[in-house]
Amino acid sequence: MRYFRLMTDERIPHRVEPASLSPSQIESILSDQGSLTEDSPLFLTVHTDSQTVFPDFLEFPVPLVSDPLKALLEKIAPGLKWKAAILTDFQRARQEVYWVLRPPRLDCLSSQTERHPNHTLKHLILQSGNIGSPVFRIAGLMEPYIYIDLAVAESLLRRPFAGIRVQRAETATKEE
Repeated sequence: MRYFRLMTDERIPHRVEPASLSPSQIESILSDQGSLTEDSPLFLTVHTDSQTVFPDFLEFPVPLVSDPLKALLEKIAPGLKWKAAILTDFQRARQEVYWVLRPPRLDCLSSQTERHPNHTLKHLILQSGNIGSPVFRIAGLMEPYIYIDLAVAESLLRRPFAGIRVQRAETATKEE
């Protein structure tokens, strides 16, 4: 099976960029702990102008998807967990609803994966036999990247979503 990293398309000019969060805030938002955080939406400050574009996927500070993308992903992987995120521009009195994508974390790193001395990812290699979800994060990585299988990637790219790019992830098996 082939897998891909879901990414924001950097070629889109004037794309909205939410305020950054600390690593501990990101981990708290993406973790499954605590039912209190599930009920309350996440508010992120943004600055917009007349040319600002709201793409269907934002990778940072946390994985955020638009309503149409959420609807598609729910059909493909009904067990995904979500948290509402409100992107707010106080100066222009504008709000957009996005959803924090919180897929399962799978232990699917190959022993061939390389890391930098500070434990950030240098070269990712997946062990494809351990992957049982079409949308997932990788356990043991500091980076909150989202990975998808080939069927999800094809489904996303066939539709008119804006701001989505996929990058193939290397696997340790001989399936190529």
